[in-house]
Amino acid sequence: MKTVLITGSSRGIGAAIARKLNPNYKIVINYNKSKEVALKLLNDLRKTNPNVIAIKADVGDEEEVNSMFDLTEKNFGSVDILINNAGLSSFDLVQDMEYAKWKRIMATNLDSVFLTSKRAIPKMISKKNGIIVNMSSVWGEYGASMEACYSASKGAINSFTKSLAKELAPSGIRVNAIAPGIVDTDMMRNDFSVNELEDLKCEVGLNRFARADEIASLISFLISDEASYITGEIININGSFY
Repeated sequence: MKTVLITGSSRGIGAAIARKLNPNYKIVINYNKSKEVALKLLNDLRKTNPNVIAIKADVGDEEEVNSMFDLTEKNFGSVDILINNAGLSSFDLVQDMEYAKWKRIMATNLDSVFLTSKRAIPKMISKKNGIIVNMSSVWGEYGASMEACYSASKGAINSFTKSLAKELAPSGIRVNAIAPGIVDTDMMRNDFSVNELEDLKCEVGLNRFARADEIASLISFLISDEASYITGEIININGSFY
């Protein structure tokens, strides 16, 4: 049974991924501040799968990332599949945004992808096998007004994904990213009013937002043997939003 580490997986898309992959994998739930919901998810998954643990770690911090991997390896051995899902969003005009906030978002969204990948890669190379999936966004390609920081972090993830895929392909390691459009999550509902959400929905070709489990289904396919020839791709899933 392969081990999957999912960053930022206490709620939203990350939790949906964990539920989708359970009980066919050993699962590591990562959280930073949402301990209560992370433990609830842990208990739910353990009803059908004893091979689930939850680890608190700020994935933008190198020491905490290393500690998370140490604990994962102690329990399950090396990480076979890394899903970089952790992320923060923010709505700010560039001229109004504090640099400290910029750095915090970049650390969570982008630095985390570098730090977790760097830690996972050596053992993947030794096995000549491994999978990394990074969570990008439609804004990583098109950009969004008042979301310059978020868009920049996701655009960088796209470039990092393509470069890393080329770097690791000779070692049998696949690296891809998915770029969702608008997904119905707590973060979305907290960031927009009901009226704003309805207006946004009208801009989507399918006239609805993605469900978190639909994103999880794409992840499930990408880490499966059926996707064994897919690497270096940024896969859009946006319901014809763009």
